[in-house]
Parts: sequence; structure tokens; C-alpha cells
Amino acid sequence: MKDDYKTLKVGCGKFIYGKGAIKELVSEIKHLGGKPLFLGGKTTLDLVNQCIAEQLANEHIVSEMITYEGSCSHESARFFAEKTKTEGFSVLVGVGGGKCIDLAKCTSLYADLPVITVPTSIATCAATAAVCIMYDTDGKPAGSTAMQKEVDVCIADSSIIVKAPRRLLASGIFDSMAKLPEVVHNKKYDSYLDCDLDKYISAVNSRIIYDFLLGEGPKAYDLGEGYEKFDDIILTNLLHTSVVSGFSSGSGQLALAHALYTFIRQKCTEEGMEYLHGEIVAVGIIMQMVFNRNDEVYINQVVDQMRHMGLRTKLTEIGCDASPKQLDALRKILANNAQVDVNIQGNLLEQAIARVR
Repeated sequence: MKDDYKTLKVGCGKFIYGKGAIKELVSEIKHLGGKPLFLGGKTTLDLVNQCIAEQLANEHIVSEMITYEGSCSHESARFFAEKTKTEGFSVLVGVGGGKCIDLAKCTSLYADLPVITVPTSIATCAATAAVCIMYDTDGKPAGSTAMQKEVDVCIADSSIIVKAPRRLLASGIFDSMAKLPEVVHNKKYDSYLDCDLDKYISAVNSRIIYDFLLGEGPKAYDLGEGYEKFDDIILTNLLHTSVVSGFSSGSGQLALAHALYTFIRQKCTEEGMEYLHGEIVAVGIIMQMVFNRNDEVYINQVVDQMRHMGLRTKLTEIGCDASPKQLDALRKILANNAQVDVNIQGNLLEQAIARVR
């Protein structure tokens, strides 16, 4: 009998979230070997260090905190992996946003060490995703690297995350909302009878994320620390969204919204450098919904929320000059990455692009 099985990497080993969660970081470090190498941005490392410096000293834990400003590249991950081996580090700790967290994750993969992630915003779901998004030294996409296992521990302290700039909050909200229109790209998921159960689980959970963030996202954006469900936003963006990715594994998750991100990073690298992942993906959501033939009422709901949160809605506002040459490159990347049959779906693709020109 022929073997027929799947491997899913869903969620993370332990997800600790809420006010004061950072206090658990030192005990988790001790549990995973006791000698951490921290990788993060200067501001975020300083912020976390203020919270745990006394604990580290009291526990006599030897650590090193490295400020990293470059790309999340294979070269950097291998460099830090070698450092962990020569200097005897036992655990990686990624602090900050997706770039530093993915670098810590990839380093842990090459070094065969556990990894703890400490997100300081909800801008992406990298903190619990079992994949590392890679770039070359020029900041252009270099594919993704799958982890051999889930992230060991994620510590998401709401008292830290809530202080992140609202721009990061908005970016994360739309990155997570993109799951629903992308999951149903070129697929039918009306019932569990339409597909394998794991794909249906992904689709149903994508709907929950979308509905929750469409309803609660503006409140979180407007109220900030005064928003009573902020922990739910953290749970949704940092864990629930990556769970959807885990169940979608191998089903061609990269649809129009994230294919647009690939285009901007590849073809408009310098022009689009200032725009965050979720800010670019948000424009792609509009394209994806047009391609999916969603009712204009629902598309306008998303556009209105984007404008409410100060996000751009047009290609020319995220680094693409929309010249014939760039639009031709965009068509090719969208068709290739999102598996669009231009002979059958070419008109839909043109409508999607036209909506954001």
C-alpha cells in the first residue's frame, strides 16, 4: 500500500500573551539552556532589556544582545549560527518585527537550537510562523525557508505591543485580513465536502480572522491602550493567522495580495522600501477581491477601513509608477506567483490591476 500522509506545523510550542508576559522570558530562557543570543533592532532590544535586565543578573545568565539592521538573509543566519556554536549559546531570542524574528528563526534552524520570539508589534505573524521569509543583501526577496519544527516559545506582552506605532498595527491587521481572500483564490470552500478537511479548517478560520478584524480593527486603531480587546487582536494576528498558514501548507498560499508584495520588493525595491509588508498587501487585498468577484460593497468596506487607518489604496502610492513597463512586469509576477491562467482569467486580472491603478 502506498504511503499517504501529511506533515503540519501549526502554531508554536508555547504562546504567552497579555500584560506582563515579558516577565516569563527569563524562565523560558533557563528552560531552554540558559545562554541566549538576542537578535533585534536597537529600540526593541533596549525596550526588552529594560524589562528583564535585573532578572538576567539575578539568575547569573550570560547573554549577548546584537542590534541587527540588515536583511534577513541566509548569509547572516549562517554567520550567527556559527557564532552560537563557537561561543556556546543555547537558545536564540528574536526581538522586534518580522525581519529580526525571521533571522533568529533561520539562525536557530542552521544552529539546531531552540528559538524564542518576542514580537513588539503585530505587523506580521512571523513570531509563530514555521517559515522564514528571506531576502538578499539588497533587500530583494530570496524565497522562504521552512523550519523543521514550530517556534518553541512566543512571548507577546500587550503592554509593550500596544505602544507600537499605529502604522504597525494597521499593517498587521491587513496582513491578517488578507488570509481570507487569498485562501479562496481559485478555490471553492463553501463546505467541508468541497476540499480536504485541513483546507476547510484554514478557510473557516480565515473568515473568523477577517470578520473580527473588519469589526474590531478600527476600534483598536482609534483607542490604542484604551481598547479592551487588545489581547484578542494580539491572539488573532500573532497566532491565529499563522495557524491558518499552517493548515494551508502546500496549497499555494501565495495569491494576488502577497504576489503584489513580491512584485514591489523585486521590481520597485528602492521606491517601495519605505512601505511595510502589510501596507503593500492591503493594496493587494483590493486586487484579490476584484479577482474573486466579490461584491463592490465588500470591497468598499476594506477600502474605507484602509483609508481610516491611513493606508494607501493605489499602486502609485506604494512605489509603483504604473508605467506600461512596470504594469507588464506586474502582470507576469501576478500570473506566475498566483497561478493565474491568463487565457481564461486574463480579463479578471486586468480588472484587478485597473482597480488599484
